[in-house]
Amino acid sequence: MKLRTLSLLLNKVSAGSSGNNSAGKEGPKVILTDNKKWEFIDTGFRSGVFNMDLDIRLVERCKNEDTAFLRFYRWKPYAISLGYNQTRLSKEAYIDVNKCRAEGLDIVTRPTGGRAVLHSEELTYSVIFRSVKHIHELYRDISTAIVNGLKLLDPKLARLSFTKDSPDLLKLIRTGMYNLCFNSAIKNEVNFKGKKLVGSAQRKFGDIVLQHGSILIGSHHRNIVNYLNITGEERVKMIKEIEEKTDCLNDITGRKIEYKDAAEAVFNGFKNTFGLNFKSINRVAEFVEPRMKTNYTLN
Repeated sequence: MKLRTLSLLLNKVSAGSSGNNSAGKEGPKVILTDNKKWEFIDTGFRSGVFNMDLDIRLVERCKNEDTAFLRFYRWKPYAISLGYNQTRLSKEAYIDVNKCRAEGLDIVTRPTGGRAVLHSEELTYSVIFRSVKHIHELYRDISTAIVNGLKLLDPKLARLSFTKDSPDLLKLIRTGMYNLCFNSAIKNEVNFKGKKLVGSAQRKFGDIVLQHGSILIGSHHRNIVNYLNITGEERVKMIKEIEEKTDCLNDITGRKIEYKDAAEAVFNGFKNTFGLNFKSINRVAEFVEPRMKTNYTLN
């Protein structure tokens, strides 16, 4: 697909977007951005290349239009994403590329920082908007919206909280745990009883913010240890580490959470927290998988 065709599709999505109106007379509880318009897109199952490329394209649209974006998406096939600076900080690629290819997993690099994530049983979100706020303040605002939404799913999720401090990166590097995103949490990320539930990454392009992240529904993310170039002893250690430091909606609630229910709840969390008034919900079934070169693929 040519870039012009994808651009036309994106313009089609724009139809029906609404202003950032206050909810009721009290107005929004949290001011995230001064963008006047917001668009919501759920692109469903897409490849790793598509997902990373579209996030960047929405950044470009945000630069050129007075529009902020909230997007939900999924991964088909499952994919491992690496932070854009991870390979520079690691002595080796760290991922068993041959095994990933043999089992049909995508490997992509994110346009944001952070470390390796296996994207599988999750709700992935991205939010793109204009802001000059500090990174920790933005994480807090977005985490507030996510928590407000997830609480609608189950009473047990009322105990969700924010991480108070960022990790000791030097300690993570010394223990070999640095390369896995879900083995540590930065300040203001969402956790349940000290276990990480939402992993996010952020990058600023001037005053345009891209934050995207994984809201864990199932426990399949733990299988990332099977795709690392590590010894058996290291694998056993990492399995224990990731089980002790992560949780998922299914395990917390004791029931199977459907993607559509999680998506509806988190959508309402953003809508209510920031006082958004979306006139339409765009589920973009007409998107055709693009065949294009990208900076965000490794295989």
